[in-house]
Amino acid sequence: MVTIIVLLIVGGAIATWSHIKEEKRVVVLQATFKMGGITYEGYKIQGNTLIFEFKRTGDVFTQVIVKKEVKVGIEDFPARVVVEVNTNGNVKRYEAELIFDGDDERVYKASEL
Repeated sequence: MVTIIVLLIVGGAIATWSHIKEEKRVVVLQATFKMGGITYEGYKIQGNTLIFEFKRTGDVFTQVIVKKEVKVGIEDFPARVVVEVNTNGNVKRYEAELIFDGDDERVYKASEL
């Protein structure tokens, strides 16, 4: 009897976790930057815009092309995706372009070049 109850609880937990996981949408950002020293700081949602935040601090940066890929799980797909680059307090934004649109995953590409 105890075994059946444990199996029901575990089965219910797995079913619930699977349902929650399926509700998430994945947004992938493939970004290209013109200088080194860039770090991913996270993301924020403003209205219907998803903003990926990157930061660069210091006095000297290597002049090298840096590529980063970031994935986030969110409830609904945004209307716009933007990359925000903060270099020593100087903030610039770049619009990301949709390059793949799947049922539960979208891939965007953005460039600082």
